[in-house]
Amino acid sequence: MCGEPLETRGGPYSEAAHIQGLGSPHFGPDVLENLLCLCPNHHKQFDTFSIYIDENWSVCMTNSGEAKWELTRRHRIDTEYVAYHRDLCLRGW
Repeated sequence: MCGEPLETRGGPYSEAAHIQGLGSPHFGPDVLENLLCLCPNHHKQFDTFSIYIDENWSVCMTNSGEAKWELTRRHRIDTEYVAYHRDLCLRGW
């Protein structure tokens, strides 16, 4: 998302973030199309609905709608999961 790798002694580090969360109340599936590869900071922001992905694959700040980055996609991401997450962000869940 941000393109800033987190280097550790063991090599680069990133986290897998579910777009539509697993379990209650979201019940998203644990499939590749429902995952993003994020740095720890953006994973936390994504999970707390502080950032979302708009219809043009821009990563936007929820509080302002400002587009910060373009999402780099290296695998198929299902737009239904993205729309689900975006709806939660924009309705103030």
